[in-house]
Amino acid sequence: MTTILIVDDHPIVRQGLRSMLSNYPEFDVVGEAATATEAIELFRTLRPDVCLVDIRLGAGSGLEVLDAVLEEDPAARTLVVSSFDDGEYVTRSLRAGALGYVLKVDSPSVLVSAIQTVAEGQLTLSPALTASLVEQLMGESQPAQPDLDGLELRMLAMLSKGMSNGQIADQLFMSDTTVKRRLRVVFAKLGVSRRAEAVGEAARRGLLGSRWLDASGSAGG
Repeated sequence: MTTILIVDDHPIVRQGLRSMLSNYPEFDVVGEAATATEAIELFRTLRPDVCLVDIRLGAGSGLEVLDAVLEEDPAARTLVVSSFDDGEYVTRSLRAGALGYVLKVDSPSVLVSAIQTVAEGQLTLSPALTASLVEQLMGESQPAQPDLDGLELRMLAMLSKGMSNGQIADQLFMSDTTVKRRLRVVFAKLGVSRRAEAVGEAARRGLLGSRWLDASGSAGG
């Protein structure tokens, strides 16, 4: 059973999410919050497995919730559910530590899959966001790039697809220990400490362009 806290300032949205999720016996909505303050207090009390967080709240913001929740519990698993498909919101959410970002217009199946993925500690993005986000970021002027080799870029591409350390190890014929060590190096080069932050920073720097998105191919090919 995956326990869920819904954070959204619109009662109709909260009611709709609760009603939709009630159709899935593996989910249990244990609380609802309309403001950042309520969300943080309920998180401390309920300790849900996954927090569904709207990026813009009437009082406070989703980013404030993400910061507070992850400060309270660095292992907390959060999924942004937003009306906004702007790349800036996506990257800021990922940099704040969210494990995923989906849109309110996405189908129930996309949301359910995203919750399941985030509950497992993996990264996920709305299919509607991926192509447009990459295109937008690739069209912007990029900051100076970190000194990442082809293998490290390929590992970033795999992280962006939500692959676990074990899956990356299998794909690259490495041990889990080697993958963890190499990822620590990647995180250090990007100036981050978490997987979601690494993907957000890589997206901001344009390191997730089409040449790296095919993680099954040769790096830099």
